[in-house]
Amino acid sequence: MNQLACPKCKLPLLKQGNSYICQNRHTYDIAKQKYLNLLLNPDKNSNHPGDNKDSLTSRRDFLNKGYYNSISDTLNQSVVTLKNTKAAAILDLGCGEGYYLQRLRSLADSNDIYYGIDISKIAIQMATKYTKEINWLVGNSKNIPLLDNSIDIILALFTVVNHQELDRVLKDDGFIIHVTANPYHLIEIKSLLYDEIYVKDDTYLRLPFHQVNRFDLKNTITIIDHLDCLNLIKMTPHYYHIKSDRRSVIDTIENLDVTIDVKFTIYQKN
Repeated sequence: MNQLACPKCKLPLLKQGNSYICQNRHTYDIAKQKYLNLLLNPDKNSNHPGDNKDSLTSRRDFLNKGYYNSISDTLNQSVVTLKNTKAAAILDLGCGEGYYLQRLRSLADSNDIYYGIDISKIAIQMATKYTKEINWLVGNSKNIPLLDNSIDIILALFTVVNHQELDRVLKDDGFIIHVTANPYHLIEIKSLLYDEIYVKDDTYLRLPFHQVNRFDLKNTITIIDHLDCLNLIKMTPHYYHIKSDRRSVIDTIENLDVTIDVKFTIYQKN
């Protein structure tokens, strides 16, 4: 984990026994589940920031059924295409419970170094159950606990990013793979839950880096039972915005064809 930086002073963190310590003696203990908590109290907006356990469990159960494998497979192929022959340091920013990064880790070069960062401690605890071979970190995307110019490829899937921090930790020739939802992503779910669907301009999602590729991934998945439909809804923000008169709709869904419509944008720092 030689890319780790102290979130307080940005100096390198070195392993000493069961802890990581910087030259200023700021100390961070390795948890029993083999993750590192580098989230400072000033970087929290609550006592338990990030997605809650119910949402994360629904996400894990839904994704492990393979419904989003097309997104994961496209992500993995993009990483393989961008990577050169040398070992790469890869960061999944806002990794959640670790589904995408652990699938990449299982297929890619074993010499690569992988970091998964999420602000939710519950998410990182769940991620460690996939594998201990990834460096799982609790941290904030506004204060990434990694050294300057240390990362070759940053993955950012459906997550809020801070472009100044991306610029700081990314190597000069490094890449960002940014995955965002297009207007028709999960349109069938939105149609069930909302009276009106508003299409937003996505220009605010673009990042201030050199764009080397941009493409859409669109396909239809068939969700086979009520529990999978419920897990999909609960893993999205839509679940928490449902009006009371629409909640009964959720109980009636038994199966559903759903549109996957996402945009891959690949940037390079130069």
